[in-house]
Amino acid sequence: MLTNEKVILRIFEPADIEPVYILVMDTIDKSYTSVYPEEAIRFFKQYHRKENIYDDYLNGYTIIAELEKEIVGTGTLLGANIRRVFVNKCYQGHGLGKLIMKELENRASNEGQKAVDLSGSLTAKRFYDSLGYVTQAEKYIDVGKDIKLIYYQMLKNL
Repeated sequence: MLTNEKVILRIFEPADIEPVYILVMDTIDKSYTSVYPEEAIRFFKQYHRKENIYDDYLNGYTIIAELEKEIVGTGTLLGANIRRVFVNKCYQGHGLGKLIMKELENRASNEGQKAVDLSGSLTAKRFYDSLGYVTQAEKYIDVGKDIKLIYYQMLKNL
């Protein structure tokens, strides 16, 4: 478990776009390839391209988790939707994701949201379950070649 004193949570700044993009792409490569086919990986990378990350920053509340000045995690709140929560593979399982989620949930609550929703990947579902999220539906996106990208619509009352 990382101690809160070592991890700094701060608001995303435009200069963060490149390191955040690298973090997201690296996390997809290291965490998703064992459960998703190549076509789904391509979809994830297209969905999480720089323009979309930046658009979420402009329209929502995006935070950065830093450890010794290295960006090791990120997450965004857009209305009542939590999205783009990524933690460097080396730091997964140490409480960093929980710290990011708690900050986003607190922000949503302070903004008057009664619940938050998210789309959970196969690799993240157990994590979200452990935080009290409830699966509303299992969904899929056809990513070509008759291959489906499976994900979960999840909800948590605040």
